[in-house]
Amino acid sequence: MKGFFSQRLQRHQKQMSRYLRYVFNDHFAILSTFLMGGLGLYYSNLLKTLPRPFPQGGIVLLLIWLALLSVGKLATLVKPADLIFLLAKEKQMADYLAQALRYSMWLPFGVSFLVVGATMPLVVVVTEQTFASFFFYLGTIWLLKVTDLWLQRLSLYQGQEQRNNQRVLWVIAALSSLLASLYVAPWVGLLLAVLQAAWFNLQCRPTGLLLDWDRMIHMEETRLHRIYRFINLFTDVPQITAAAKRRKYLDGLLNRIPFGQEQTYRYLYARRFLRGEQYSGLFFRLTLIGVLVLFFVQEWWLSLGLGCMFLYLIGFQLLPMYNEFQYMILTHLYPIEEGQKQTAINWLLLRLLGGAAFIFGVVGLFRAAILWQGVLVLLGFLLFTGLFLVFYVPARLKKMQSQ
Repeated sequence: MKGFFSQRLQRHQKQMSRYLRYVFNDHFAILSTFLMGGLGLYYSNLLKTLPRPFPQGGIVLLLIWLALLSVGKLATLVKPADLIFLLAKEKQMADYLAQALRYSMWLPFGVSFLVVGATMPLVVVVTEQTFASFFFYLGTIWLLKVTDLWLQRLSLYQGQEQRNNQRVLWVIAALSSLLASLYVAPWVGLLLAVLQAAWFNLQCRPTGLLLDWDRMIHMEETRLHRIYRFINLFTDVPQITAAAKRRKYLDGLLNRIPFGQEQTYRYLYARRFLRGEQYSGLFFRLTLIGVLVLFFVQEWWLSLGLGCMFLYLIGFQLLPMYNEFQYMILTHLYPIEEGQKQTAINWLLLRLLGGAAFIFGVVGLFRAAILWQGVLVLLGFLLFTGLFLVFYVPARLKKMQSQ
């Protein structure tokens, strides 16, 4: 069964690599660079204003680390057909799940290393510990995460009542270990984490239990669906089907589009945006995130850079709408000029990006120390929107047509 899991893992990684090259592209690298730089600068300036010690910051660290423990689900890679074809191998599935558990540790361990490292300056301010205590905090979180994965593996077996009780005990153990690390001593928290790991190691052994195949398959499908939904923000994924909602209350916006042959694509794109979940949800999520980020930025130049970055990201993610009706036969039969598509997508992007730029500008005005700085930020957002539509969109659409 170990070889069988390795074979499935290779297929899974091959499929993911095919999609992830669209996610971690040049645009993602630029976005990450600006975002990390801006957040890093804000974080650094914030730390300089905090008194030492700052015990209230321990609550913030506790919430961050508790959220960190939720990163990483058990990747079993099982398929619906396994309920039939692997049922006879149920006794050997323990080795298969052990391999799955070891593989599932890599992502949360890596993310924990980065997040704990990023929060260490705040830890030093809060606890007045040295940076050498990083390894105690990291070890504590790793042990708690391993225990969490053990409980996830145990949840694949029948016997729900015992699982619920053990999950409650794990939450208590996690809170105790993290609080002890922050308010007593780092080594005390690590010691508590070791003790809870030793106890759960004995309690989480699924000896003599039967697998709940339906639950295991459902959990894996849910995990993969979350991954595909994230990838679907960057490229089309066959596993994610677009859903449309009636949204009758938005008919007034569609009725404002003039009736005529030359307005065909303008109506289609507007209808696709308003009644579909993919693009409208993406637009509102990115706009909301941008507003939250800009609200906590005081430097006008940083606000301008981050706002333009979010405007670019919104526009870039909406551009694939251009090909939404490429395979609809009626759009080819109906006598419509090809140039109408670009005109219509520009019309829609102008209103969406213009609205987002205005919202970002209002936030910039509200947060600016001097009025002229806020006005400059607002004008900068509007200017960026115009340049994006005039120069970037035509070049990008031309590249999309040639592919």
